[in-house]
Amino acid sequence: MVQQVYITGGASGIGLHLARTYLGSGAAVTLFDVQPTAQAVAELSAIAGPERVRAFAMDVTKPGEVRIAFAQAAEGGQPDVVIHCAGIAIAADFEAIDDDAYARVININLIGSRNVVAGVLPHMAAGSHLVLVASMAGLVGCYGYAAYCASKYGVVGLAEVLRIELAAKGVDVSLVCPPEVETPMVEAERLNRPKQTEALKLMAGTLQLEDAVAQIRKGIDRRRFMIIPGWRARSLWFTNKLLPGFLTRKFADFLVSR
Repeated sequence: MVQQVYITGGASGIGLHLARTYLGSGAAVTLFDVQPTAQAVAELSAIAGPERVRAFAMDVTKPGEVRIAFAQAAEGGQPDVVIHCAGIAIAADFEAIDDDAYARVININLIGSRNVVAGVLPHMAAGSHLVLVASMAGLVGCYGYAAYCASKYGVVGLAEVLRIELAAKGVDVSLVCPPEVETPMVEAERLNRPKQTEALKLMAGTLQLEDAVAQIRKGIDRRRFMIIPGWRARSLWFTNKLLPGFLTRKFADFLVSR
């Protein structure tokens, strides 16, 4: 039986490359994006044929729209794996982020994660797998990420609770916390982000898209809960846990002061 994989934010970046890997291993992939591009669908269809690729428009901030999209998709096959990648980032000093921009980040990244889980869970059977993509910014604070860190810390908390609650239903949960990955979103962010943000990114390092996705896919296949691609990022997470943030905060302060 063909594995059914649902990917939100699947028209670009990590989501799109994950779709490529799943199609390459014989799965059927359904993309959900605010505007699924014809280019992404055509590219994926060329890999595996159009019969294994579907796409639905979905705005994760609109719970009714999310439920409808998942219900329509489930008519063609209930999901075995659901990977929620949709998200945005703003890198700026807290005082430079206006009310609407701050709310938009929280609504898409955190409330959107809640809406996706609420919308897809009725279609997930025992043995299925829910994957939430957060960020290292959900584990360690970073200059310029007052909105982004707040949203991703929330996603980490959501995943921790879902791991406990959904175990009784036989649904596994994974949490992906990558460092910076070379994606279109990151390339756009670099144009205007503070220099202090750039400096702090060195702590966790930057991964090429293919390398990051290979490690993420390996963790998903093994059904690990916490998936952190990149040895530098894993070391930062471990150090932050081992020394209750003392060392990483001191190093962050040093980098920012420079």
